[in-house]
Amino acid sequence: MTRPEPDDLFQDLTSEQALAVRTTEGPVLVLAAAGSGKTRVITRRIAYLVSCGIPAWSILALTFTNKAAGEMRDRVHAILGVDSRAGRGLTVTTFHALCARLLRRHAESDALPRLKPDFTIYPTDDQMALLKRLIDAQGLATSNWPPRQILSAISNAKNDLLDARAFADTANDFYQRTIAKLYLLYEEGLEAANAVDFDDLLLLTVQLLQRDEEALDACRARWTYLMIDEYQDTNRAQFEIASLLAGDGSPNIFVVGDPDQSIYGWREADISNILDFEHHWPEATTITLGQNFRSTEHILGAADSLIRKN
Repeated sequence: MTRPEPDDLFQDLTSEQALAVRTTEGPVLVLAAAGSGKTRVITRRIAYLVSCGIPAWSILALTFTNKAAGEMRDRVHAILGVDSRAGRGLTVTTFHALCARLLRRHAESDALPRLKPDFTIYPTDDQMALLKRLIDAQGLATSNWPPRQILSAISNAKNDLLDARAFADTANDFYQRTIAKLYLLYEEGLEAANAVDFDDLLLLTVQLLQRDEEALDACRARWTYLMIDEYQDTNRAQFEIASLLAGDGSPNIFVVGDPDQSIYGWREADISNILDFEHHWPEATTITLGQNFRSTEHILGAADSLIRKN
């Protein structure tokens, strides 16, 4: 299968979708309601960049679930051709998978003093078991200090880029000081097991990119086109990663999201990331995809009415 001609990629797109695909340079914010074809726009944009001669290995597309990443990859390869060399090296993945990859590659960096390349990623069950042991060892009752609640507090701190010592510095009452102590012990337990948790993947990647200029330069040299799906669901750590990878000035960062549809509040999603996109990148182009291809007119009218009331 040959590489698609650029014009072939626009035949079934609306004018707004086509504009989003063709706007390839500089910061771009696409406001896309559910069902408005945002996945189609992202996949066509990747194919369009490749058809224009941009190396696929220089494109990084990030989303939130393995399912979404897999669907995006499949669509791009269907356009480019499964056997085509054009898509070789393309990176379509989740934030956490990208971070795990970067941390393993740079585990011996001075920016990551407690990490070894063969680290384990603790699932929730292992995190809970570690916390329960620590709570018991401190003579605390799990009925008063539920491990899940403690884990949530630690997770929120990490997503706000507060490591254990930084969190301890902010603790100003008995409850917070106790959480801070458990957080410190929890980190020591992870280090002893050569393990990280899900939130460490983000926090440690931010620290790596902030403190290791060589690692940051390598990422920026590799990925010169950055795309992020469901941008309304990014938290502070993910915003920092995106900003660090994109760089200063007028970078080629393309984000798609719907401020009325944030679903990851429990992961400390920060809606201001999408609302303030034009403030972060003043030269941004904003494009709105208004046509919904899934819902009936009646459902759309009801949904729009509810959103307006909010």
